[in-house]
Amino acid sequence: MGIYRLILAMLVAISHVGVTFWGYNPGVLAVVSFFLLSGYVMTMLIDKYYDRPAAVPTFYLDRAARLFPQFLFYMLLAALCIHFLHLESPPYLSQLNGVKWLLNFLILPQGFYMYWADGALVLPQTWSLGLELTFYLAIPWILIQWPRRGVYLLSAASLVVYCCAYSGLINSDHFGYRLLPGTLFMFLFGASLNRDTAGARRYRGVVYTLLALLYVGLFFSPRLYGMNFNKEVLAGLLIGIPVVMAIRSRPFSRIDEFLGNLSYGMFLNHFLLIWVIQKVTGQTIEQTSVPLLLAASTLLALLSYLLVERPALRWRHGIRQGKATPALA
Repeated sequence: MGIYRLILAMLVAISHVGVTFWGYNPGVLAVVSFFLLSGYVMTMLIDKYYDRPAAVPTFYLDRAARLFPQFLFYMLLAALCIHFLHLESPPYLSQLNGVKWLLNFLILPQGFYMYWADGALVLPQTWSLGLELTFYLAIPWILIQWPRRGVYLLSAASLVVYCCAYSGLINSDHFGYRLLPGTLFMFLFGASLNRDTAGARRYRGVVYTLLALLYVGLFFSPRLYGMNFNKEVLAGLLIGIPVVMAIRSRPFSRIDEFLGNLSYGMFLNHFLLIWVIQKVTGQTIEQTSVPLLLAASTLLALLSYLLVERPALRWRHGIRQGKATPALA
């Protein structure tokens, strides 16, 4: 899955310099695949190491050790660049103050940026980390405490919220793409890929068929087709689901793991690099060289992996082994 994650991170990066494919935003297509992967991997992780209520705090520590080290590294790097290079980006950096800096550093509030962060997102793409963290807080309790049928009902409720967003009854951008009530079914679809029971297969078949019908429906309604990210979210799911299903059984590879480890750094650093390239070259975002951006992002991701992620990876493995040892004994 590592190569796929790196490709997804690249798609997110190029989307932020204005690259589109046949009118589709590739970043949105990539992000919904990240949701599917997160649901799949978190369920596997919980089943293996954190499958009882007493272990949930350790799961949270594990996830904090995953998200925060590189995130804090890039937040501090961004703060230095904003101060010393006088970076300006009116939609994102114009209203920063002490409280909003703190909310940026905490990650979780970024998942609700639409309610507080006007002009104050230091790493704008990391709103999705806030959504991921919201999912992390919920998923162990869903898997441990809820019966299987209850999980399917919860997914169905999330699908209802998504359909309301899809139809424009509520904000299609916020509730169809960025907030957990309308996206939980995407994470839970990924989670179901760990269950190869007849019920799980029926669930996946029903959900995928519904998504396909919703996508076809877009072409009969210019209003629905033109609503924020309707077509990208559905296309991303319809493409991402079979891809994730195909690669989940691929054998482990150290190269695949290494490339996957670069993906997080690339996801975190590319917006900052866009601003720095703009400042140095005097270009607009749309004029930023895609090869230059991807090369610089990859090199910086390699540096942050070696300096920050690799030590944090050993820490995470230690957390898991500490949890696993009594059970193995």
